[in-house]
Amino acid sequence: MFKKMNIKSLTIVFVVLLAIVVLLRISENKKGERSFRKDLVNFDVANVSGISIIPKADKEQVNLTRQAVGWKVGNTDKSYNADETMVDNMLNDLLKLVPKRVAATSEDKWNDFEVTDSLATRVIVKDGKNVLADIFIGKFSYQQPKNQYQRQGTMTSFVRLAGDEIIYAVDGFLSMTYNRDINSYRNKYLIKTQKENLNKLTFNYPDSSFTMLKENDKWMISGLLADSASVDKYLSSITVTSNQDFVDDIDVGTLGQAQYSLLIEGDNFTPVDVKVFHNLLDTVNNVLLTSNINKGTIFSGTKSGLIEKIFVGKDKFLK
Repeated sequence: MFKKMNIKSLTIVFVVLLAIVVLLRISENKKGERSFRKDLVNFDVANVSGISIIPKADKEQVNLTRQAVGWKVGNTDKSYNADETMVDNMLNDLLKLVPKRVAATSEDKWNDFEVTDSLATRVIVKDGKNVLADIFIGKFSYQQPKNQYQRQGTMTSFVRLAGDEIIYAVDGFLSMTYNRDINSYRNKYLIKTQKENLNKLTFNYPDSSFTMLKENDKWMISGLLADSASVDKYLSSITVTSNQDFVDDIDVGTLGQAQYSLLIEGDNFTPVDVKVFHNLLDTVNNVLLTSNINKGTIFSGTKSGLIEKIFVGKDKFLK
């Protein structure tokens, strides 16, 4: 009788313990589901009016602001034309952030993953005064390819959302995109078009101006047939031309008359007008360039080699 009771008691205890284990597992799974997000941020790019990037180290805060046309980048003192493509890519990259796993769940791990206010790069996306996303980007890790068939290793960044203790691991090296200075986000283009759309280039020089015109798929200069290989090589070299040597201490309106210029015309784009000015007051940046596709921006042409690249004589194209 006692033996039967013991077996019965043990069975009851086993069932109770099994029920407790099952309930704990269910509770843990639900907790995990609550903490592990499918998407870190979610917003409509069209509604974004501004982005603030607070980088780590000694770099100054970067503020990107949407204008009626395009974007501006700067700080409290100055603002410049921003690279619109770069801004769009940055916003879309944020939307693509998908957690691979939860790296940590408590604040005492923030320092280890560099997601504190002082160690992280913070990115705040706004629609007016409304915050659409607020994310701290911390350290990253790199894992070598696991085998010879895997060409690239794996880069992982660790991030935290503002107001949340949880640290997520995501793909990519995010610091490379967001921990930059203001100049990195600026519009660096003098010329940006496609070679196949061009049909007229007008070179204006003080004493030797000429026009290169495309007629029946052939380039002509003053009625003479231009060398197709030379023209193709030149056009390929200039259709996307950029420069990072900004000159910010001069106002465009004070430059006066351009010494020479290049007007690029064609189909499906606004004509591009690149001008060259001589700055006799500055022995370092004594040759300056401007472009109508990047209004208000002045580039130094002294050391960049852009003058020799863009402004050529007609002998370069004639056989």
